[in-house]
Amino acid sequence: MKKLLYLAGVALVATLLLGACHSSDDEDSNTNEGVSMIPTAGTDERPSWVVSSSEDLLDEWPMSVQIGIQSELLPYVSQADLMCAVLGGEVRAVSTLRTTGGQHYFMLPILGNSGEGFVTLKYYCDKLHRIFTVNEWKEFDSSIQPTDQGTPYVVPFFTGN
Repeated sequence: MKKLLYLAGVALVATLLLGACHSSDDEDSNTNEGVSMIPTAGTDERPSWVVSSSEDLLDEWPMSVQIGIQSELLPYVSQADLMCAVLGGEVRAVSTLRTTGGQHYFMLPILGNSGEGFVTLKYYCDKLHRIFTVNEWKEFDSSIQPTDQGTPYVVPFFTGN
């Protein structure tokens, strides 16, 4: 009888452990399913973004920000990279890559008016031939700080393939 109870206990523990391991494996596979943490090359050609030249914008204060490159994209950074800010369906700022003290960033003086809505950012990575986009990054606000506590804002352009 003791032997039977012992075997039943071992079987119960084994079943519980197997269920816990199986559940954990499912969660991991769902989390990473189809997600690559390495950016892949695309086929985008270098864009020719041009800032809209609207007379209405010349008297306004720009929303000046510095945008840094997230760690996943740093190995692919080059001087041929570009970034633009879009507001109200128009390109309002374009910047080439700058490097200071080993830190890569783009300076974007975004032209606009308060109440125009959210700024969309587009980053062209020349080595990957891809345009990464973050829609509605921040609402246009000319009083925003140009940096995030002294360092460029790091925008999540790459979130997995």
